[in-house]
Amino acid sequence: MRWIAVLAGFVLLLGADGGGCSPQPHVVGVQDYGSIAGRVLDATTNLPIADALISVGSLYTASSDGKGAFVLSQVPIGQQTVTVRAPAYTTVTATVTVTKDQGVSIGYARLVPIAMPAGMTTLPPPPVPSEQPSEQPTPVPRETPKR
Repeated sequence: MRWIAVLAGFVLLLGADGGGCSPQPHVVGVQDYGSIAGRVLDATTNLPIADALISVGSLYTASSDGKGAFVLSQVPIGQQTVTVRAPAYTTVTATVTVTKDQGVSIGYARLVPIAMPAGMTTLPPPPVPSEQPSEQPTPVPRETPKR
């Protein structure tokens, strides 16, 4: 049964058949997410920039920590544009593809100071740390129980 109401020339159809608020079968109601990580560096010194603002759109934001590192979590999957900005620096963008339940890295976001002296150049980026530890962990000796 459906109810029809006419208000000031508008027809309002109210569903009373139980399906008025149910999603359609082909509509996905849950969004899939991933995360984006990276580090923010000064391009002239390769020093980290703390408290830089990292964003994907206006809903997903993070700040870099004291080492310039950041993680944006719960970012919708698909191609995303990451914007990195800090006071007194130029803005940088990077495009990444976020996959479901996975993290993606933009590597280094290198910001150039706005008031960079004439003739000063930027440094090459530092090497990207590998995922594998460079040294084997030192085994900790086990104590034998005293009897």
